[in-house]
Amino acid sequence: MKKCKSIFIALVILFSIFQPASYAQDNLFTDRLDIFFDPDFPLPPGQTLLSYYQGKEYRYVYREIIPKEVGGHTYFAILGSNGGYPDFYGGIQYFKDGTKAAIFSAWDVGSEGSCGTCLPGTAAPEKQVSVWAKGNRTVTRPFGYEGTGMNSMIYGFDWKLGQKVGMLASIEPAGSGSLISAAFKNGNDPWEFMTSFYVPTRYDMGMPGNYSFLEDWTGGDDKVPRSYLVGPSYLEDEDGKGTFFTNAYVYASNISGTKIPNKHSVKVDGAWLDVRSGIDIQTQYSVESRLKVNTPTSFPDVSEGKALLEKAVVGKSTRNQEKLIRIEAEAKAKADAEAKAAIDRAIAEANAKAEADAKAKIEATQKAIAEAEAKVAAELKAKQEAETKAKAAATKKTTITCLKGKLTKKLTAVKPKCPSGYKLKK
Repeated sequence: MKKCKSIFIALVILFSIFQPASYAQDNLFTDRLDIFFDPDFPLPPGQTLLSYYQGKEYRYVYREIIPKEVGGHTYFAILGSNGGYPDFYGGIQYFKDGTKAAIFSAWDVGSEGSCGTCLPGTAAPEKQVSVWAKGNRTVTRPFGYEGTGMNSMIYGFDWKLGQKVGMLASIEPAGSGSLISAAFKNGNDPWEFMTSFYVPTRYDMGMPGNYSFLEDWTGGDDKVPRSYLVGPSYLEDEDGKGTFFTNAYVYASNISGTKIPNKHSVKVDGAWLDVRSGIDIQTQYSVESRLKVNTPTSFPDVSEGKALLEKAVVGKSTRNQEKLIRIEAEAKAKADAEAKAAIDRAIAEANAKAEADAKAKIEATQKAIAEAEAKVAAELKAKQEAETKAKAAATKKTTITCLKGKLTKKLTAVKPKCPSGYKLKK
């Protein structure tokens, strides 16, 4: 379960401990809306969201919101993630006395967000989040009662209704740990760095799509409308390649006893989700819904915010060292592969030449043998013909005429010879 959902459980526990039994009825809450942004579905067969992010390794995630209505105590969460991903959330808050703030918190490693009795700073030391760097106006402290971790605030962060507020978060490797950092853009004001938290675990999958939520965290003003516009997630990898996530899963809930979450509305308004709570009962409502906003026509310019975050992590981030090691390893692997390929080519060429030479020798030998056999056969044939001719000549009968006076006698034989007294007629 997402931590932003499990916070409900923590709040229920807190109220049951510190408030009278009738508090849940007397101090009603407005509906809470959680909005999760995901990549396009369906994912390829066999791929999970985690493996998707591991393949992308997004370094930055950014979102803009526009608060429209506010009252009581209100939290407009801009970015947040958990459940095996970098465990944090951040956004802007409104307090009942009219003051405002920006907030950015990160959970201790393995912290259970629904733990409503966990005291600040009680996680094992090797699992605790610490502050690496913070802005000039940032105030930090450990938190508890919804799990444990580190919280940072900028009090007096004077955001305005109807004006954009952007939050940029980054993930950096830091040896065996990670750095989760955030900066805010309030309307046309310059970017402001908030905090860089060191988390003693690695998140090699990078940043996920991140959720946003609208929350009334103390109750008592459940009939006061609260609303904001929520933009899509913008994610960017370390090479500066960006993409938008425009698919949203919306989950509605209310921790006021058994109250049905039916006083809210969520609809698409171009590239925004228009989210309202604390309104009249809606005859058509959904606890869960899936919506898709339009893709913005251009990527946001977050270069100044990135510069702030990159400056903040200097001295702790090991990205450049790891990248250098990776480049050297890739270069060595490439050189080794090229050397092996050259050796393989030389061997192949030598084998081919040896094979060609052997083939030529075999062919020459075969030709010589064939010629010798042909010569022997020709000589044998000539001899046989001569012998046959000689034999034929030796066995050929001839006829001769023999004369004796007036007597004539013809004899036919192989070697005819005139009888005695006869002479061969010439």
